[in-house]
Amino acid sequence: MEQFIQIKIENSEDFKNEIIRGVVAQIKDLGFNNQKKEENPNELISRIDAAKFLNLSLVKLWELTKKNALPVIKIGGKVLYKRIDLEEFINAKLK
Repeated sequence: MEQFIQIKIENSEDFKNEIIRGVVAQIKDLGFNNQKKEENPNELISRIDAAKFLNLSLVKLWELTKKNALPVIKIGGKVLYKRIDLEEFINAKLK
C-alpha cells in the first residue's frame, strides 16, 4: 500500500517543524515515552525471562534453582521466579 503526501513548502523552517511534529506524533502512537514502567517486585517471571534478567543460560539457572540458591514457584508445569528474589540474588552476589 503506497501513500503519497503532497507538501507545499513555504519556507524551510516550517517544513522542518512539520517533519518534527510528524515524527513526534508517530513515536507517541508507538507508545514510546520517557516514563519508566513501574515494576512490581512480586511479579512472576518465566525461566527464559529470569535467565535473561540474570544474563545466564537456562542450564545455569536450573543449576542454581536445584541448589536452592534461587527460590522458585511452581504453578502447574510452569517454573516461575519472583523479580524481587532475582534482584536479591544479584545484590547478595555483589557484596
